[in-house]
Amino acid sequence: MKREYGLLAWLICLVMVLSLAGCGKKDEPKTDTPTEQAKNDNPANNPTEVPDNPTETPAGTIEDALKKAPEHYDFAVEVSINPAFLLFVSGNEVIGYQALNDDAKQIEDRCAIVGRGIEGAVEDIVKMSHQDGFLKDGGEVKLTVVSANCAKSEADAVLDRATHTAERVAQECNISIKSDIRVETDVAFAPESGPGKPGNPNEPGDPNEPGDPNDPNEHHEPRKEEGCSVCQGTGICERCDGTGLVDCMRCNHTGKTPEGTCPDCNGSGTAECEQCHGTKQCPACGGTGRKPD
Repeated sequence: MKREYGLLAWLICLVMVLSLAGCGKKDEPKTDTPTEQAKNDNPANNPTEVPDNPTETPAGTIEDALKKAPEHYDFAVEVSINPAFLLFVSGNEVIGYQALNDDAKQIEDRCAIVGRGIEGAVEDIVKMSHQDGFLKDGGEVKLTVVSANCAKSEADAVLDRATHTAERVAQECNISIKSDIRVETDVAFAPESGPGKPGNPNEPGDPNEPGDPNDPNEHHEPRKEEGCSVCQGTGICERCDGTGLVDCMRCNHTGKTPEGTCPDCNGSGTAECEQCHGTKQCPACGGTGRKPD
């Protein structure tokens, strides 16, 4: 009987030893090796930890915006402060635009852009950028032509006025700015107009066609070689067509603002031309029609 008790005791001990051995084989929590930990800590391997730069226009944004351009426009210019807008211009009028970054989307609802002259659109963009703290003393306003369907001289004349407007608005805001006009290297401008019909230098014109007697080009008369490229030799301000007046930018020619009568035009809807300052003469040639020295 004692022998049986001894065997039973040995069996119990054996079972306990095997149970303890099984518990010792439980999986321990996996820890990263030093190499794996270093890899996880590297920001280059963790895109969510890479800091964004909200002031930069994302790559490809302008290309995407150009795909949504109006069917016909003279040139597209990026106005970058930053906020950054892409304006589509026909003649002097902005016929469409795209907000290129979040800063631009923040102020676009307070800017009157489409249907206005480029000077008015740039004026609003500069004012709102300053109001929201994007443009400060010593800041920069960049105008960059990214696409063109017109002659370079036509775009230059419009952008020159827009630049003067930006500088004027900055003075009104009591800040100094740097303005810069650039042209992307891959932009191909249309040929300059020749002695034929405007905008079509390859057609000399039909001498039997009566044309418009008030248009010196319609009778196929060659332009003056030394004529002013801004007014095309007429001597009159091309911004106001020699009237000395333009649509008021603040009220968009309505004579009214949300506060009441427009203070800039006193309710008339028109204001003194900012290009000729009411003189009716081309500021580039001083009304002579000749090429500036």
